[in-house]
Amino acid sequence: MAQEKKQSFMKGAAILSASTLLVKILGLLFSIPLANFIDTAAMSYFYTAYDIFAVFLMLSTAGLPVAVSRMVGAAYAQGRRKEADRVFSVAFWLFFTIGLAGALVMVFCADQIAGFYNNPRANYAIIALAPTLFFLSIMSALRGYFQGRSNMVPTAVSQSIEAVTKVIVGIGLAVLTLQYFDSFLLEGVAAVTGVSPGDFWASVGAIVGVSVSAFLGMLYLVFYKLRQKRRDRASLSQDSSPTPSRQELLALLVRFAVPITLGSCFLSILDSVDSAVIMERLQTAAGFSQEASESLRAVLGHARKFFDLPGAFVIPIANSLLPALSGAIASRDQRSVDNISSVSMRVTLLISIPASVGMAVFAEPICSLLLAGNPAAALDTAPLLSMLSVAIAFNATLYTGNAILQSFGRPVIPVVNMAVGGVLKIALSYVLAGIPEINAMGSAISTVASYFLIMVLNFIAIRGSLPNMDSVAGTCLPILLSSGVMGALSYGVYWALCLVASPRLALLPAIVVAVAIYAVCIVVFRAVTYDDVVMLPKGETLARMLKVKKKARPRHMRRKPRRIQKRMHHLR
Repeated sequence: MAQEKKQSFMKGAAILSASTLLVKILGLLFSIPLANFIDTAAMSYFYTAYDIFAVFLMLSTAGLPVAVSRMVGAAYAQGRRKEADRVFSVAFWLFFTIGLAGALVMVFCADQIAGFYNNPRANYAIIALAPTLFFLSIMSALRGYFQGRSNMVPTAVSQSIEAVTKVIVGIGLAVLTLQYFDSFLLEGVAAVTGVSPGDFWASVGAIVGVSVSAFLGMLYLVFYKLRQKRRDRASLSQDSSPTPSRQELLALLVRFAVPITLGSCFLSILDSVDSAVIMERLQTAAGFSQEASESLRAVLGHARKFFDLPGAFVIPIANSLLPALSGAIASRDQRSVDNISSVSMRVTLLISIPASVGMAVFAEPICSLLLAGNPAAALDTAPLLSMLSVAIAFNATLYTGNAILQSFGRPVIPVVNMAVGGVLKIALSYVLAGIPEINAMGSAISTVASYFLIMVLNFIAIRGSLPNMDSVAGTCLPILLSSGVMGALSYGVYWALCLVASPRLALLPAIVVAVAIYAVCIVVFRAVTYDDVVMLPKGETLARMLKVKKKARPRHMRRKPRRIQKRMHHLR
């Protein structure tokens, strides 16, 4: 590490957050046009395939990248470069095997999988997504390695490549299929599916674009790793530290990855099972037809897509947190452990709480703007999004909280907590979706309740590992106050602008005003600290401009609690 310039924890998070912003903007340019010019029934195939794909993706790539990042981060913190490279080598071939197996299952079992989810017409979309699983498995091994070295640039660039090519190729193929494939040759498909053949194959074409983009992102990371390998030859030759065998490293990877994979899969599995429960209950208990159920499934998919946007900005924090915190624990640097954990959770709340408030307040105009080509879908999506928005902050804390617990070698705790929340979610969905007046809203309500329960259980576990971490309740209060002021004032601005302009034109200026109001409020109400600001690029200058002063370190943070020392010694 002495000869390698490392990005700081927050700088790495800032790099990933910037790329995530680009990815999400381009993601909207990909999914929103589809939602506007493809029939809602065809979009239900698209979302069903994505739900199923997400489960396979999590099974293939969720736990192992985290394990690779943690192990590489700990090895580099102690100068064991050869061990870090051997970890990657073992992980690469493991990812290759798992990704290939998962892709083959998606291809050859597509009919059975789609039938299980009560949406048999999604089979072609599932097949089209299968290659993406293999490409993303390879990318996950490479990203985990680079993130373990606290180098977030390769991940950010590969994400950007994926996003750009997905929009160009995916939308291009969807448009081409709408123009040229809706002909008499595919009339049989229309008879089977009940939707126009153009819409049917456009959803499949869009997913093919996703596979192409994943291939290009993987290609970039492979070339970057080969170049990095040439640069590391000299330093690797100087490393004489003992290196564990491949069998030992594989056992460590699997032992740590399995509970993380199960924990990560819970969210995707919950959404997939929830979708199956919703489709079944809408038809058998609430009395909706297959077509009406597919339409409700599509608008629920729209709401979930918008709901996921703010939480995606927290994932870079968790990705940067894990190797940094693991390295601090391996080095027995208690001050860094406490500081990194507190700052990461505070930044998570600074992002997610105003996102919850803003999305809930502006749910209707957001849906009207993004689904302008499908007003009926926008009208049905808005109340679902408004309810789901309450859970944005709950969901965001899961990523950061899980990363903290995983860094301390407690990956089983998040699994247990999510299992408890999952039981609550499925039970509520089963009951509420069967009530005709509630229907798909039952999924949104159950999501809020289950995420809240998981968040509370996670915070209890984190307090056991970090008793000196900043109080979450104390951190939340000024952020909640700032977000409340932001929501009230910005909606007043939106209402005033609607008197002189259309609601769609009034939305964007109101959001800009909301961001400005929030920025002022978090300084006025002291929701941010000097340490938070100074970690950002040009942070010291920014702190002086905002007049954020450095506070004396609390006495309890100056000593190492015996309990933490024992845990850190155990992890070594």
